Amino acid sequence: MNQIRQLIKRSLTAVVPRRLFLVQGTSPHPVLSSETHAGSHPQAPVPLALTFDDGPHPEYTPRLLDLLLQYQQQATFFVIGVQAQRHPEIIQRMVQEGHEIGNHTLTHSEPSRTTARQFLAEIDQTDRILRDITGSIPRLVRPPKGKLTAGKMLGLWRRHKTIVLWDTDPRDYQMTENSQINQWCERFQPQAGNFCLMHDNHPYAIEAVRQLSEHTQYAIRSLGVSHWLASGKKPAPVKQRASA
Repeated sequence: MNQIRQLIKRSLTAVVPRRLFLVQGTSPHPVLSSETHAGSHPQAPVPLALTFDDGPHPEYTPRLLDLLLQYQQQATFFVIGVQAQRHPEIIQRMVQEGHEIGNHTLTHSEPSRTTARQFLAEIDQTDRILRDITGSIPRLVRPPKGKLTAGKMLGLWRRHKTIVLWDTDPRDYQMTENSQINQWCERFQPQAGNFCLMHDNHPYAIEAVRQLSEHTQYAIRSLGVSHWLASGKKPAPVKQRASA
């Protein structure tokens, strides 16, 4: 089944415009100064996208934002509507610090038990919640578990959404201790345009950002997903927070 899904993703990537469907970024990519990476590193940073699903979480997401600010990494957060409604101050902080926000439905309902009509209603409700918090409606959407039917996909495109999946998944939601994310970071070989899936409602994404940003064998520079949209503008740098 996974092989079939990968084949479908590759086929869609080949034929669907990038403004509608993204799995990864493309090369050629910009040459980034090593100064954009926290600390000194002999290699130019590899541009990729760190993306985080299922938040915001009241404990883990602020800690993650602290690290992203420290390492000057820009992320894309695919947020759940009910969580955004509970923690609007975290959503506002994401925007203030230069991160991008995407729609991850209202409740993250199980795809196999959610009709296209129900799914699209959740997308619309989350759009309204995020508009009320941020003043704008997100273009980016990530469906729960990356699963879509033709009806759901067409409904998103009628709403002028860009569907964003991923090509790199450490499965942090299955981890139970830091040693597991340590091992993944050691094995990881970043490629320009990787879209990395992690989850800010679990603690291991925090350690992953720390290790990826401090790794001695490679350097990364995370950019917002919109960086790779054919019609999207280049995201602004991560903003410094004003001191209290």
